[in-house]
Amino acid sequence: MLTDLGELHSLSEALKRISGQLHEHTRELERAVEGTYASHLSDPRVQLLSKTLAVSRRADLELSRLSQLILNLQRRLEHHETAALEREQEKLRSSITVLKRERHELETLYEIARTLNSTLEFNEVLRLVMDQVISFVGAERGFLVLLNEQGELEFKIARTKDARSLERDAFNLGISQSTVNRVIQTRQPILTSNAQEDQNLKDQRSIIENRIRSIMCAPLVVRDRCIGAVYVDSRINANLFGPQQRDLLFAFCHQAAIAIDNARLFADLQRTLRQVNEDKQYMDNIFASIANGVITTDPQGVITTFNRAAGTILKLDQRAVLGRHYREVLGALPELGLVDLLQEALLHHEHGTRVPVAFEGEVAGLGWVNMNFYVTALRDERGQHIGTALVIDDRTDLKRAQAEAREIKSLFGRYVHPSVVKRLIEDPRSLKLGGETREISVISADLRGYTSLAERLPPEQMMNLLNNYLDLMVEAIWDEGGTLTAFWGDELMAIFNAPLEQDDHPLRAVRAAWKMRQAILDYGRRHPDEVPVKFGIGVNTGLAIVGNIGSRGRIQNYTAIGDTVNVAARLQSRADDNNIYLNAPTFYRVRQHVQIDHVGTVSVKNRSEPLEVMRLTGIYSL
Repeated sequence: MLTDLGELHSLSEALKRISGQLHEHTRELERAVEGTYASHLSDPRVQLLSKTLAVSRRADLELSRLSQLILNLQRRLEHHETAALEREQEKLRSSITVLKRERHELETLYEIARTLNSTLEFNEVLRLVMDQVISFVGAERGFLVLLNEQGELEFKIARTKDARSLERDAFNLGISQSTVNRVIQTRQPILTSNAQEDQNLKDQRSIIENRIRSIMCAPLVVRDRCIGAVYVDSRINANLFGPQQRDLLFAFCHQAAIAIDNARLFADLQRTLRQVNEDKQYMDNIFASIANGVITTDPQGVITTFNRAAGTILKLDQRAVLGRHYREVLGALPELGLVDLLQEALLHHEHGTRVPVAFEGEVAGLGWVNMNFYVTALRDERGQHIGTALVIDDRTDLKRAQAEAREIKSLFGRYVHPSVVKRLIEDPRSLKLGGETREISVISADLRGYTSLAERLPPEQMMNLLNNYLDLMVEAIWDEGGTLTAFWGDELMAIFNAPLEQDDHPLRAVRAAWKMRQAILDYGRRHPDEVPVKFGIGVNTGLAIVGNIGSRGRIQNYTAIGDTVNVAARLQSRADDNNIYLNAPTFYRVRQHVQIDHVGTVSVKNRSEPLEVMRLTGIYSL
């Protein structure tokens, strides 16, 4: 019992000071809530301020009442009114308890708001919400569910009072889901002090089976939109929750809904940014892989895109040109006229895609080029002009390849098999027209008695006879991949291992010679009425100079020159009728595949040393 008047006086003075400060704080809240934010009362944060104002007003009234009680105590103490004094003291203690509780509620709500706003990571916000609410209301466990885009409930997180996580099955089987659905539909909290005796819940199987006693559930509402609910319960204690906890949970859920919605918006923003970055990377990869050069500018003419192909075609560093004006970059290549093209597109951007512009000629730093340019205006989805795009179709390599193909066809179309021509066109680098020293195998063939036949036969008959036999010989040479390099009347020459490399060229040459012999003899047997023709063939292997020989810009011929070629011709001239002579270097390379007669050493014109010669009499396998 307070009996000391001095103590009461000190308490009265302290209450006056606190009352004055609280009264001024309440006035500031009134000006904010009923003045500055009066038009934003639907905002959960303003609602929280409104609740704080209500608590402050109640506290202000309590302090006023306390001051009056103390004054009454002072008077009664002075008049020794003991019984009345005790009643006033009890009222004072009750008021102090109410003030402490309301202060604790304010501090708790503030601390929760500060904690929930400490992160934007979605899963972390959900964990904080559940741990805070369980601690806040003293529940045994808590569940949080959110509505998805289809309006369906989705379990997000469940926690216990000892901070353990619960699995989804605990939500599906262990709580009153109908309670959650009712809260979301009505947007009003629900409190059940003893669910086992609650007539509204007696038919719910989950409550009976799991012996759930105390239940509270409150909606998560933000911007007039319900996004989910928080459910807490206890299977141990009845009457664990009361109206005070229900109101506190409801206020808590307003703040939690803001934090969850912000975290979800932040997560959506992060996903969008990742998608944008992925799309940008995807587009960058596409631009990088396009063979055509692509250059884009903004409406002011500043280059915004310059892909790798454009840098390769124009021989410019793509990193150094981005962000610079197209006049500065493309003005270094005036022959192409790109500055004028882009300038016209910027001035007349309403015309859209332009007709391709072709360019062929010499460009300083690039050499001879052949290009097509396509210029178009760029527009956004509203049709607003946002820049220009220039596409460069570099046809230089194509034109060069076509020219090389024409040259190859003109040189080899008549002398080698079409398949060889095709391979040369596919890989023109394998062809060295300028001349090179290479090991080759040479066939020299001659139809005997050509002069006497020409004297006896009419020219047309003689020409037909000659062409028939030459056709047979050419077919045999082409069949083995040989290259015809010369016709001299009734003579021909063919080489192997040029222009394409052939590791087995000696064997190819020998097989071709044998096929020529067999074809000519077979033709004679099949046409006994025609004038019989005899022949001689020589085959030699060695080094020779191979290349394109002839007048520049006039008639040229791919052929071989050197001693190896001359020896093949000498062997052919010394060969018996209808026989094939092989020089020793050729024989030694094919000896496992052929049958021969040893002719011996043979002296030939313009050779100081005789040749060791073999006559081909058969081949083991063709």
